[in-house]
Amino acid sequence: MRVFSFISAVLAVAALVLAGCGGPTRLKTRGKVVKSGAAFVPGPGQFVRVTFVPVPPGSPPQDHYVAEVNNADGTFRVAGKDGKGMPPGKYRVAIELDQHRSDLLKGQFDADRSPFVFDVDSSTKEMVLDLDNPPKQ
Repeated sequence: MRVFSFISAVLAVAALVLAGCGGPTRLKTRGKVVKSGAAFVPGPGQFVRVTFVPVPPGSPPQDHYVAEVNNADGTFRVAGKDGKGMPPGKYRVAIELDQHRSDLLKGQFDADRSPFVFDVDSSTKEMVLDLDNPPKQ
């Protein structure tokens, strides 16, 4: 009887794992910010902030995901709030160049106006956010 109970428990756990009980897919999206064909590197006292804002149809954004930016080479990675990544979906990517709490890009790429909008999924390769050549809206 114990063997039967043990086998039943193992099969139940295996069924849950195969059913995808681990939750939704999370992505650790990567990319870089460039300007004039080179990495966008802020000056002294400045830093770049990259934020992914979900674009759900017909409703305001519910959440956002701040990227970890390497200001030395313009690269970024979105690890998500828990370090496990962000969910797939459509995102507007906001970019700010901050110095003393002021956006030196003057809101040109903020969460409401940024032309950088992407469908992010498991096939998304490294994103390139070219400040000199943003997509047309």
